[in-house]
Amino acid sequence: MTTIVDKCSPEAYIRELFEKNGPDRDDFDDIMELIDKVSADDVEPFRELMNGILNPATIIGFSFTKPFGYNGDFFIIEKIYQQYVNPDPRYRKWDEFFHRLPAAIAVINRKKLAVDMLHKLNRNAGGEPRHVLILGSGPVTEVFEYFTETEGNNLYFDLIDLDQRAIDYAKSKHRANLSYLNFQNKNVIRHVPDKKYDLLWSAGLFDYFKDKHFVFLLKRYYEFVAEGGEMVIGNFNVENPSRKIMEVLGDWFLYHRSEEELLGFARQADIPEDCTSVIREPLGINLFLYVAKK
Repeated sequence: MTTIVDKCSPEAYIRELFEKNGPDRDDFDDIMELIDKVSADDVEPFRELMNGILNPATIIGFSFTKPFGYNGDFFIIEKIYQQYVNPDPRYRKWDEFFHRLPAAIAVINRKKLAVDMLHKLNRNAGGEPRHVLILGSGPVTEVFEYFTETEGNNLYFDLIDLDQRAIDYAKSKHRANLSYLNFQNKNVIRHVPDKKYDLLWSAGLFDYFKDKHFVFLLKRYYEFVAEGGEMVIGNFNVENPSRKIMEVLGDWFLYHRSEEELLGFARQADIPEDCTSVIREPLGINLFLYVAKK
């Protein structure tokens, strides 16, 4: 099937998009097709063509410019969770396009998965306190949503993040629940917990780690999962249809991994195979190494 991208040069097509202040819904597939065709040598020229949106006013431009100094910072994750759209007509359509990307939808799906797991843990607590550790806690939106939906909370959270700005933001958001939350500004590679946890959750941190660091942290933190407890570690799947646009326009690079790789890491960390499995959010773009400690 011939698309508009086949009928005109990339330069002309992009110029048309900017002339109408961004893509309409029927442009979305064409943009993805165009970006998928961008070669390594053409990345910089392509970014020049898209320069009008590669600034912090758009979500993809926020990723590209990294105002907090790193990929996947707490604020861009919060923008995804809240499905924020810049009201400025120059940028609105571009943010709407971003939120339609499969990877963005998968990030929202993983938040729901976390909220559901917290509810399950609380229901099964039998009125006894249960302890949760979140590594790379970011905006802590999943915990915020859990609290808004919960009466009779039994969960206590330790929340680890290297970015003090993320902690300050989360504390402000969670003023009503601070008695249940213990924020710690630490590096997860150096941090050694002082207790065991009924649930250890990390959604968007381990896919920034090299394989050896992934295995090292998996082995360390497994020791701090209580008997009967769970550890859930997220990682983007190698089958991520948004990978090219994340890298080309967002300058957002992750270590994408398969189910087999995640299970292999668990074996390398000396975790019994009958304790491990891989679960997926509905799109299958975010994978989760699941460990049930016996």
